[in-house]
Amino acid sequence: MSTFFQSLPLKSLEQERLKGVRINIYFRWLLIIVVLGTLTLQLLKGYKAESLMSMIPISVYILSNIGLVVALRRNYNPAFLGYFTALLDVAIISLHLYFSTARYDFTAATAAASIFLFPALFILYTFQLRRPLMVFLIVISLSGFNLVYFLHYLKDPSLYDYYLSLSPLSHFFKTVYLFFIGFLCLYMQQSLSDFIEKQLREAAARVRLDSKIRFEEEKNSYAQKLIEQEKTLNKSLEEEIAKREIIAFELQKSREQLQGILSNLVGAVYRCLNDEKFTVEYLSDKFIAISGYPPDDFVHNNIRSFSSVIHPDDIEFCRKNIAEAVLHKAAYEFEYRIIHRNGNIVWVKENGQGITDTEGKILYLDGIIIDVTLRKEAEMAVKESEKNYKEMLDFLPQPIFELDLEGKILLSNKAGDEFFGKLPDEKEEKVSALDFFVKEDIPRIIENFRKSAMGVKTEASEFTAIKKDGSHCPVMVFGTAIYRNEKIVGRRGIIVDISERKKYEQGLIDAKLELERINSTLEQNVADRTRQLTKANTQLLKLQKENLQSQFEVLKQQVNPHFLFNSLNVLTSLIKVDPNLAETFTERLSKVYRYVLENKEKDLVPLSTELAFLDAYLFLIEIRFMKKIFIKINIEKSFYDYQILPIAIQLLIENAIKHNTFSKLEPLRIELTVDNEANLIISNNLNLRETKFISTGVGLENIKRRYVLVSDKHPEFSQTEAHFVAKLPLLKPDKYEF
Repeated sequence: MSTFFQSLPLKSLEQERLKGVRINIYFRWLLIIVVLGTLTLQLLKGYKAESLMSMIPISVYILSNIGLVVALRRNYNPAFLGYFTALLDVAIISLHLYFSTARYDFTAATAAASIFLFPALFILYTFQLRRPLMVFLIVISLSGFNLVYFLHYLKDPSLYDYYLSLSPLSHFFKTVYLFFIGFLCLYMQQSLSDFIEKQLREAAARVRLDSKIRFEEEKNSYAQKLIEQEKTLNKSLEEEIAKREIIAFELQKSREQLQGILSNLVGAVYRCLNDEKFTVEYLSDKFIAISGYPPDDFVHNNIRSFSSVIHPDDIEFCRKNIAEAVLHKAAYEFEYRIIHRNGNIVWVKENGQGITDTEGKILYLDGIIIDVTLRKEAEMAVKESEKNYKEMLDFLPQPIFELDLEGKILLSNKAGDEFFGKLPDEKEEKVSALDFFVKEDIPRIIENFRKSAMGVKTEASEFTAIKKDGSHCPVMVFGTAIYRNEKIVGRRGIIVDISERKKYEQGLIDAKLELERINSTLEQNVADRTRQLTKANTQLLKLQKENLQSQFEVLKQQVNPHFLFNSLNVLTSLIKVDPNLAETFTERLSKVYRYVLENKEKDLVPLSTELAFLDAYLFLIEIRFMKKIFIKINIEKSFYDYQILPIAIQLLIENAIKHNTFSKLEPLRIELTVDNEANLIISNNLNLRETKFISTGVGLENIKRRYVLVSDKHPEFSQTEAHFVAKLPLLKPDKYEF
């Protein structure tokens, strides 16, 4: 503390400290009003739990501030009260950050918002003019800030190490930043103390000077009368000087305002001549951030002309746009490329207009240049992601569709074009999905549209589709709602051709009718019909076997659309948020679906092949649920040659995800092991959803029926209060050939 505080009267010192406390209290009331308004908006948006949690520290803050107001009115400001309020402020912020991080956002402990809160406290306590209190506040603030972070970091280090901005190294630099702000506030407090001391000394000096002036005024009163005439003569001159000073002040103020406006614009403002090189008359300082060149380099072509930094392929384009706008006396707006000083290409957007004289002759071109490189790169990344998305859809063998809320077709893949015919190229000529189904099915289709618009999950349904050649084909349609910004905007789905299954079913019905006809005449000629009955029974058994095989194929195909829907929904979200991750996701999804296509004709596959497929599938699970699901695989390599149903493990994992609720605090844990009897054990903890999902036919019955077709062994499924356990028999490899 400066010598000023050693000599300053206690009353004056306390008055200055009370002013600092008053500023502190006013800021707290302003902060409370802003936070309450924010929490009200947050509550109206539906974040009830977060809002109620935040109301607890705000309530404590309000009560403490009321107590400080009472103390201030009584001029009660002991040292311990400052330490108490500092400890309370830091405790409320730290507890809020701790619970926000634990319950809602793992980044809150080290986010930019927390970096702002502590410096705000430093600034407020600067005005209380207590250096020990300031040092105490800095120490407990840094302690609370680091304690909250490392308590959460020790719970899950991998989560914070994964992001550089959340790592301990990054947090260390943030701590250094807070310490630097605290040190700066200590310096400001010292400067403020010196300033107050200086002001009081100057006030005392002014008092002494005023005494001397009054004495001199009395002494010179007579002389003043003598110079009155001179003052009268100089009055006109003084008025003229005052007017000129006002004009000069206004001119300087206007220049400062203009410079301030130009410095806050997002782009560089220019004035140039409409000549071959666009000779620059004025260019604002913002242009150095865009091109890397100082603006003075271009003024009057001092070092280089403006046209020299325009990309050679875009110069004629720029001249053409400007010439056309000047000809029609209109504003121009276009985008082009310039070459940065470091050699990089920078996309800019230019807006401007020609300035003419009274005769209509172009004097200057005035405008603004804005850097739009980031937007251009984002647009190109989005186009590339959309291209990859369309190519993946065209790779799928089943028709894929996307509809708007009116049932108009927005998107179809290559298989859809081959099945129904190519859609019109013009976006305005949208085709209704109802045109591709028979009239009898339209009411059911419209009902599915209505349910999707309401967010109700629909079951897979059978319909009769009209192919592009006019023929009718039975299909199974899987559909789900499309969400954009948490709003339903349409419906997405996949169409599976089930004509072959229908043929087998019809064959079975025909065989049954034939048997009934034979049985009706059996009493008339038993001997003659015995041979026919035997033949019919043989045919019936063959048809039954073929029908079971057909059902098996359909059951395997049902897994594909169910898995594909979940993956496409995730991919649709990633395309807009993270195009690079969307591209990686697309590659993994292609590998998974290629495995499904390559093994759909097989009854069994080696366990090693299924586990290799599961590795790619687990990547998709991690992207979909972000550390909400943990899958542990503990299987000895001696079982890798055993056989298992293809996609059976994936089906059980999807079943666990479908019927359980989970979060980062309470994740879903799935474990894969093999027991002594060569049974693959798949178990998961139970936390069943309150609302049951509508079954689509893909489930435990699917696995049971598929095992009937390939083995005399049967899978087992059991459920306890805490776990669901599935046992899938592993079949020895020497019993089966592929």
